[in-house]
Amino acid sequence: MDDEGIERPENGRIKRGDMLQRLSASLNDAGGTVIGIDRIIERSGYSRPDILFTFGSIDDLLVTIAERKAAFLSAPLRDCRRIVNLQSARSVLIDFGKLAWNEYSTSMIALVRLMIAEGARSPDLRRRVYDAGPSSVSFELSQFFTKADVAGVLKVPETHLAAEQLLGMLREPLYEALVLHPAGSSASDEAGAVAASVDLVLHGCKRGRTR
Repeated sequence: MDDEGIERPENGRIKRGDMLQRLSASLNDAGGTVIGIDRIIERSGYSRPDILFTFGSIDDLLVTIAERKAAFLSAPLRDCRRIVNLQSARSVLIDFGKLAWNEYSTSMIALVRLMIAEGARSPDLRRRVYDAGPSSVSFELSQFFTKADVAGVLKVPETHLAAEQLLGMLREPLYEALVLHPAGSSASDEAGAVAASVDLVLHGCKRGRTR
């Protein structure tokens, strides 16, 4: 706040960013552990009134977190200006895959469980979180495949299917956590699993290329 006690807009943005960072860290720490939203907030160092004042509601908070995570995961895809060959496409997808695998092994597990729990109170929350998070990531990945197709590096007639296929494999830790509780996969599997997933999708795209 300034000398007159009025909070400046930039200070509000900084506080909001700090809240999101701490809440994301709380979700990462939670991992496969089942804990409620109040515990997540408590771990962040902020109070529930602070959160509600800044985001308006718990629903809006969860949607904002989903948006933030989607932007983080999609960064390698958006930052790719040009796809020159198969190796460059693979490199971007590997970078994306490592981020996705890590998130689906940690904070996304807690976020999905929170969404399910809160969804019982707010029926449209699942759709809002899906649109802000998974749907957004799928769209960015589909756009990447479109770019690779236009560049002649890959032939991907149905880019959304290629995107969903890759995402489905990268979500393996999340599926395991929701079914097995806690996650049964280990960090040591990450590099090999990501590379295998990317290569499987790329192999299908290469087979469809015309020479």
